Amino acid sequence: MTRIFDALKKAEASGPAAVPAIPKSQSAPLPPSALRGPSAPGSFRAARAERATVLRAIVAAALPEEIQREMSSLRVSLESALDERGPRVVAFFSTQGGEGTSTVAAQFVIGLASDPRARVLFMDVQAHRPAIGAAAGPLAGLFLVPDGTDARGRTLDLMPVPDVARAAGLFAAADARALLDQVGDAYDWIVMDGPPVLFASDAAALGAVADGVVLVVEAGRTKKPVLTRAVDLLRKAGARVLGSVLNRRRLEIPEFIYRRI
Repeated sequence: MTRIFDALKKAEASGPAAVPAIPKSQSAPLPPSALRGPSAPGSFRAARAERATVLRAIVAAALPEEIQREMSSLRVSLESALDERGPRVVAFFSTQGGEGTSTVAAQFVIGLASDPRARVLFMDVQAHRPAIGAAAGPLAGLFLVPDGTDARGRTLDLMPVPDVARAAGLFAAADARALLDQVGDAYDWIVMDGPPVLFASDAAALGAVADGVVLVVEAGRTKKPVLTRAVDLLRKAGARVLGSVLNRRRLEIPEFIYRRI
């Protein structure tokens, strides 16, 4: 845990080329339950006067034990790096598509939801490929329930991409900030699932809306110059890059031996 904390501290003083590692994640698929429930209505006019659409979800299954440990470690690291006052707003991004950003973000919010004291909102800001509403996506461990339902068990709230942003293929940072202003006081954690930094024009500005950004990096795929470029874009936009999660790592030796090294 000390190594994780030290890595986060170095992020604050390092230049654009240095990205500290937070925990590694195997990004195991969540249980194959279907995300089902009412479709999200259009919720955001250009005037930004309409209330944010928030859906309630029941966590239908626990994360695998290994993933629970990874997400608990990540939570401790982020709590050490972020201010305790107000909601902690964390954005998960990747440099390019297909690195497992939505899965890691979903696993993190499900891990947070295991704490009955934590009020958690999962905010989808991927206008091109929304995660909330996908029939077989990273949120497959959740079941949506209609407003007013007596939802028993572990719950968390979901905010889908507004129809206006989905139609435009662009989620403006000002819109995201306005939505956060509407609902922020109701939560302890707000986790944003963001688009790839190098392929979405709105990504860097959205990162600046959050208190901090975690980059999801696929092991063996993302090259250092690509990662450096993504970090540079985020920082130039005013985003605070907290570190990275190494996703889909491949162990050359059995995992039980790896743990003892």
